[in-house]
This record gives sequence, C-alpha cells and structure tokens, in this order.
Amino acid sequence: MTAPRNLSRRTALTTIGALAAVPALGTGAVGACSASASSEGAQRYVGVVDRIVDGRHVVVLLEADNRVVDQLVVDVDEFDEIAPRDILLVVLEDGELARYRHLPEKPASTGRP
Repeated sequence: MTAPRNLSRRTALTTIGALAAVPALGTGAVGACSASASSEGAQRYVGVVDRIVDGRHVVVLLEADNRVVDQLVVDVDEFDEIAPRDILLVVLEDGELARYRHLPEKPASTGRP
C-alpha cells in the first residue's frame, strides 16, 4: 500500500479550478454528443483520440491524473468531427459515451506526474 500524498496548495487549487470548469463545458461548445442523460453516476475523463480504425471505429484513451486508465471504442458516426490526437472531455454513463466536448489542450495535472 502506498503512503498518502500531501498535495500542495497550488495543486489543490489547480484541481479545484479544473473540476469547476468541467460543468461549464457542458453547454454550447462545438462537438457535443446529442445523447441526453443525467449527470448522476456519470464518469468524466480526459480522452485522447489514439486512432481511427478502418474509418469506422474511434479508439479513445481515457485518462485520469494524466495516466491512461481505460480505452473506449466508439463508432465514428457518434462524432461531428474527429481526428487522431484530438483531446476530448468525455462523459460515460454505464460504460458508454453519453457526451463529449473537444478541448483546445489537455487540462493541467491533478497532482500526479
């Protein structure tokens, strides 16, 4: 078992700021998935488009704390526009894509290297 990490004030404020910005991304930005769903039980990740397979399937690497924790394979038709290396804010519900938003750059670290 690893010892608990004490976060610096700067890291804590950066994390809080990043988390506060997440709900603001939920309205009006380009690339919104049309599926509507409540946010209870939703899981949010930063996603990076790893590749598009045969022009049909998009492989998105899901990250938490700047580490890849899972991957998601989605039909290319679920996206308005998509390209390898795109950065997304991804909301999953029941393990499936519920919403997404294109991000201009990766958010700051949440405390881990």
